[in-house]
Amino acid sequence: MDITFLVTTYNRQQSCQRLVDSLQGIGDIIVAHDGTDYEINGAININPKIHLGKTGYWKLVNMLFRNRTRGRYYFMIPDDFIIDKTQVMEAIRTWENITDRKKICLNLYADRIGLPCWTRILPIDKGSVWKTGWVDMCFLCEESFFQHLGTIPTLFSPRIKQVRGSSRVGAYISRLMIKRRFSMYQVKESLVTVQEEHCISQMQI
Repeated sequence: MDITFLVTTYNRQQSCQRLVDSLQGIGDIIVAHDGTDYEINGAININPKIHLGKTGYWKLVNMLFRNRTRGRYYFMIPDDFIIDKTQVMEAIRTWENITDRKKICLNLYADRIGLPCWTRILPIDKGSVWKTGWVDMCFLCEESFFQHLGTIPTLFSPRIKQVRGSSRVGAYISRLMIKRRFSMYQVKESLVTVQEEHCISQMQI
């Protein structure tokens, strides 16, 4: 079973290393660094040595996706979460059990339950999962996701007022996939575990 894990990291060496350690032997691991001064053992490290921050996060994600190794399943996991093999296998099982030819990705973190986000579409209870109108940057997908996403365009401009705490990447992907009539889903119970570092945001302008 070919699995590729995609991770972005900034100022979270210890939690990122714990995440990568938990993934050893499961699949390829690609870590894109936002100009950090550290490397993560056991992963392919991509580090342009430039800090892009919140307003340049779309560039970092483009770089990460562009350098992905080919797999059947892809897991996008933040550097302040952790996931083990049991959770990975359960995520794949959940995904495969979704009978929807238009499915495009599965949120792995159970937050904002029952709430709309970015597209104003209310989640629909589909039994084992929610059918949502949004995706954040912690999800499972297949190759078709990247083919339909393409390259994320410039999301910030000096003329646009900055949005505190938002990189706009999740919003862009969500709106694009809804526009193209794809289905996004969310687990009812998290298949990732939040690490302590999650409580301290590193997303800076």
